[in-house]
Amino acid sequence: MHYLLFTIFLAAGCFFITRISFIKNSGLPIKLVLVLFFLKIVAGLLIGWMSQKFYPQGNDYWGLNVAGWEQYQLLVSDPKRFFTDMFSNNYQNGYDRLFNSYGSYWNDLKNTLIIKFLALCNIFSRGNYYINSLIFNFIGFFGHIALYRIFIDIYKETKWPVIIGCFLLPSTLYFSSGIHKDLVIFTALGLYCYAMYFSLQQKMNFKYLFTLIISFITLFLVRNFVAIAIIPATIAFIISKKTTISKPIIFISAYIMTLLLLCVVQIVKPSFQPVKIIAQKQQEFFELPYASTQISTHVLEPNAKSLLQNTPQALNHVLLRPYIWEHPTTFLVPLSIELFIYHLLFVLMLVLYQKKNTTVNSFILFGIFVSLSLLLFTGYIVPNIGSIVRYRSLYLPFLITPMLCHINWKRILRYTH
Repeated sequence: MHYLLFTIFLAAGCFFITRISFIKNSGLPIKLVLVLFFLKIVAGLLIGWMSQKFYPQGNDYWGLNVAGWEQYQLLVSDPKRFFTDMFSNNYQNGYDRLFNSYGSYWNDLKNTLIIKFLALCNIFSRGNYYINSLIFNFIGFFGHIALYRIFIDIYKETKWPVIIGCFLLPSTLYFSSGIHKDLVIFTALGLYCYAMYFSLQQKMNFKYLFTLIISFITLFLVRNFVAIAIIPATIAFIISKKTTISKPIIFISAYIMTLLLLCVVQIVKPSFQPVKIIAQKQQEFFELPYASTQISTHVLEPNAKSLLQNTPQALNHVLLRPYIWEHPTTFLVPLSIELFIYHLLFVLMLVLYQKKNTTVNSFILFGIFVSLSLLLFTGYIVPNIGSIVRYRSLYLPFLITPMLCHINWKRILRYTH
């Protein structure tokens, strides 16, 4: 029965994916859209199968699906409680501890929202993980399309590098296709960028405003530090589109002003200490069970000096690990090879750089600043490579797509013939 349901849902997904105007307006051929959508579905099936095969004792993907079935039972037996219990809070601290990873209503809400949505999906899927994965990835595909529409508008003559960067980066495709917060974050971030970019390229309208609001709220509720990270970059992006001042200077100034503002707020309200929050989140990671991909990480002290001293190590962890020779688990082998290829592509871009525009594009700077700030944050707090590669994968399109587009591939082809 589940096989039949999956086939029906897949056929329906293929039917609608080629008729939705948001996707049709991307300019991608219908056959190519179907191939890319099919790859997204396959990635979702693969991450579900692998997580169950190698972690049958328990993993986030199947754990969320089981919780979704339990919530479906609640939906059927007590619909009122199903919709109201997400607002219940049994913690003594009430609705405080917004940035805590444990013992916080807001931390629980991240999974609660996904579980509630899964319960609604189960009306049709009957709790089957792979059918739910198909539904999630139907929605997640919009995140890839959103990024493609932005980058193809910037790099109009480099179709295939944009397609590879937005749809086919292995770790991005894999980790953004599971029933997990990562899929939600990737999709919401892609849609936020789409609405922000085109509302300034064209004109703000209700569609763009609605997308901006919903995607930002989603980011804030599911992974609040991502929402916070895009605020200074968004302000810089808007200013850079409205003035003739050097775009890099605008972005650098925006982040310097943000740091100064945080210092002022901390002076005015001593209880607000951003560095302490970062150190606390690192400590919460240390308290998790020891992982097979655990790496030595310096303990952060709740002060700016410690943060600065740990910056080189944090950048090393998120930009260079796993090393090509570093294989604590077999699972990291393809990921280390993938990262090594990106390093080679970066060198290739420096050697064969092809200038595309007379000025630096504001969105490229937006993507670089957002990605690097979030990667740096990850490097500070996460002490195991397995989690680092998963977090990093969501931001790779913002870094790798411009890299691919600025490599002079025609020159390479001339050398090879």
